[in-house]
Amino acid sequence: MPRPVCACHDRLVVPRSCWLAFLLVALSCSNVPAAPVKGPPTDEAFAPVVDRSDAASGRSTPEPRLASALPSETGEEAEVAASALPTRPVSRFGHLEAAERLSHVFEALAGLEDGRSHDDVHILQYGDSHTASDVESGALRRQLQTRFGDGGRGFVSVGKPWKTYVQDGIRGSMTKEFEPRRTGFEDGRPTGDGCYGLLGVAIGSDRPGARAWTQVTLPTSRVEIDYWQQPRGGTFDVFIDGSHAGRIATRSQEAGGGFSAFEVPEAPHEIELRTVGDGDVRVFGMDLDRARAGVLVDALGINGAQVFTALRWSEDHFAKQLSRRSPDLVVLAYGTNESLDAKLELGDYERALVDLLGRISRAAPRSSCLLLGPPDLARRSAVARDGWTTWPRLLDIVAAQRRVAGAAGCAF
Repeated sequence: MPRPVCACHDRLVVPRSCWLAFLLVALSCSNVPAAPVKGPPTDEAFAPVVDRSDAASGRSTPEPRLASALPSETGEEAEVAASALPTRPVSRFGHLEAAERLSHVFEALAGLEDGRSHDDVHILQYGDSHTASDVESGALRRQLQTRFGDGGRGFVSVGKPWKTYVQDGIRGSMTKEFEPRRTGFEDGRPTGDGCYGLLGVAIGSDRPGARAWTQVTLPTSRVEIDYWQQPRGGTFDVFIDGSHAGRIATRSQEAGGGFSAFEVPEAPHEIELRTVGDGDVRVFGMDLDRARAGVLVDALGINGAQVFTALRWSEDHFAKQLSRRSPDLVVLAYGTNESLDAKLELGDYERALVDLLGRISRAAPRSSCLLLGPPDLARRSAVARDGWTTWPRLLDIVAAQRRVAGAAGCAF
């Protein structure tokens, strides 16, 4: 297939081919029926639990010890010897390793295709600027929606949580009264409460008249606004296509996530939020859905992010956000920024990756998981034939991801 052009923000990045080709070809070829209308959940038998206990791995050079990504019976993450893990040959399909570990998401897609299921198939991809740009994930979204049905654009930010935030089918902006809200880092320790929604970056304001808006160019029939409720919470108005659609009060005795949905005619729309100024407003983003059942792909990338980024969020808040999304597949696409971090110990990286997979597994135990290795990263070399060579640290990062994927029962 032709190589896509990536609009990346990381330094020295060489674009990679999309992994979606292997995901799509791994599915059997058939005619695509019309997407079913969403209805009540189907029989659970059509969505089998992925058995990650048989964490087979085809590792060629296993680490002496590797922490299991799954919690033990006591809820603690157990350390096990890598040699004690059961082993069996890992299948390969092109560059995709262990495709059989994606059985849950494949079964969910098959249910859409043959009409057994009336539920959306949710795919969430967490990562760095490659994911944030939505180039590769956007191509995956279009390919899967063409075959299995367009369930909607999925989760996106409102406004502009950072200056370069632009994704497929959305364009947003906001006034200076709104500002990004995210976990900070000061004196070696994270700052903030770690509660910033599914993406991990929100927008917020405690001033009156703050405005944030997003133009959605893709058809949408349901808009759900996701926000933070708290004792000091304020109020904001929602405008859809210039008309006042409702007012949302975020003041609550208990702190936690809040969700308010608006049904709209299926068409492109502009969504705008305006604060009243009676307290602090924190908006995580919005979910853009359609009436028909189909596939949704959420591109949850943050420029400059590493796997450590998500570990600085509140685990309880992250678990509630992820569990409510009920993903069929979670993709982790980190590694570029870690390979450029000269101070990073490989063991620390591996443990962090295990920790994040453990959090995901506890929050969404039925989900398939996939580790997507970083794209090539080159540096000039006097000895290389073409004057360039792969950044050595990148190969270490890829090897660590492959080991962890094998132990955790994820595809790679």
